[in-house]
Order: sequence, then structure tokens, then C-alpha cells
Amino acid sequence: MDKTLPARPAGGPQNSLWFVGTWFGASITTVIFSFVFMFYLAQVKTVNTVNQNFKLYTALPTSEIVTSESIDLGDARAKIIENFLKDYSSPLSNLASNFVTVADQYHLDYRLLPAIAMQESNGGKKVIQDSNNPFGYGIYGGLVIRFSSWERAIERVGKALREDYLNQGLKTPGQIMTKYTPPSVAKGGSWAIGVSTFMEELR
Repeated sequence: MDKTLPARPAGGPQNSLWFVGTWFGASITTVIFSFVFMFYLAQVKTVNTVNQNFKLYTALPTSEIVTSESIDLGDARAKIIENFLKDYSSPLSNLASNFVTVADQYHLDYRLLPAIAMQESNGGKKVIQDSNNPFGYGIYGGLVIRFSSWERAIERVGKALREDYLNQGLKTPGQIMTKYTPPSVAKGGSWAIGVSTFMEELR
């Protein structure tokens, strides 16, 4: 009887070794590729915006806005006066810089003229027709001092406050009142109280 050995199955040990080797190699390759890819993603990238038609940081303020926010003391005072007068719907609100300029020129508290204008004419809303005199300056009965413009009134009254009041020792609203509007003294000093209150609002 012919005794021959049975044939080996097709999937013998050699094929198994080949499969394991292939799987191991593919796994090592995948791991290496993963590390390389993660390293690449972790690197800091820079974007070159030269010659592009968009702005990368469109949410940031423009240089013009930053510049307008860099204000000095004079600008700050003008803005305080402007906002104060706007709150009262005063027609003088666009002359805030004039108030500051005159205050500096005659060494006045920058709040004094706007406060007097508020006390005398509600910030220029209640003035004698064609007088341009929101300060009630030189108005006694039928006597009315008129100015050619709001700007002229601010300058002229600022000068008068320096020369005829502060230089004469009348520096506080209560002291200024005794000469500026004497009838208010007998009424309990309402003028000085009003001016002082408006000056406090301007701080």
C-alpha cells in the first residue's frame, strides 16, 4: 500500500509569518506617520497677509480710532463740557473747545463759564433775542449787552471774570455773586448754589 504524506494546507506557517510581518510593518508605519503628523500640527504657523484683499484682524480698532482715543487734558476737559451741555440739549455744546481755550487764556476754572451759562440761560436756550448772551452778563432791566456770536460772548465774559472778579479777590461762586448778580444775595444765594451745583456736575 502506497503510504504518501498528506499535502500541507494552503495557509501554513509561512503564510502566517508573512501576515504577521505585514501587519507589524503597517502598524509601525502608521504610528510613525501619526507622530509626524501631530508634530506638524503642533508647529506655530504665521500667515503672510501681504498683497491680500482682506484684513486678518478685522475686529481690532483701526489706527484712526486708537489715535482719537489718545487725548490730552485739554481734550478731556472739552469732552467733559461737550457731554455736559449735550445732556441739557444746549446749543453751546459744539463750543466746548472755546470754553477750554478761554479758561486757559484767562486762568479760569474750566467749569465756571459753562456753569454760569447753565444757571443764567439753561445753557443758551433762554436768551434775549439776538443777544448771544447766555451768561446774563450786563443785563439789568432794560440794559442788555449783546455779542456778535456765542464765541465772542465766551471770550468777553471770560476776560471780565478774570479782570473784574477774580483779580479783585472774588473767586468763589458766592463771592462772584455779590457783584455779578447782587439781588441773588437777598434771595439766599440761589445763583451761587446753582453755579456750584453745575460745576460739581462737570467734575
